Amino acid sequence: MTATPPLEKDVIFYVLGTNTAQQREAFIAKLVNKIHREKRLCDIRFASEEEMTRFDLSLWQYHPEAFIPHSVQQTVQAPIQLWMGQVASPCQDVLLNVHPDFPQNFQLYNRTIEVLDQTEHLIQMGRERWKAYKKEGLEPTVHKIK
Repeated sequence: MTATPPLEKDVIFYVLGTNTAQQREAFIAKLVNKIHREKRLCDIRFASEEEMTRFDLSLWQYHPEAFIPHSVQQTVQAPIQLWMGQVASPCQDVLLNVHPDFPQNFQLYNRTIEVLDQTEHLIQMGRERWKAYKKEGLEPTVHKIK
């Protein structure tokens, strides 16, 4: 019997054509809904408690008919976990990095997703993360969203 080869890790960058936090959050909520419909686990990594709390509220208000079960820092078990800074207990499936810094433990995940908008700071930090993934031997995929 032969061993099943490990899944190849992938990195996806979504680059939005907008530059507002509200439009970025709306896109991320739509993306999280898709991840949930695919029955995948997802950790979402934020830079601040304020961002995490705001996104938590936006998930509750996303679409009444499309409830997305989620939790903040594993307060309850849920397929979608919101984290501030480092992820304490990685789900090992999908990492949605909303944090501007490179996720040091991205190797623990099958897929890492980055979402950028046209804000100068996010574009610059995204370029730095792109270089870091390339240095790790990965070839990120880019999707430009108008």
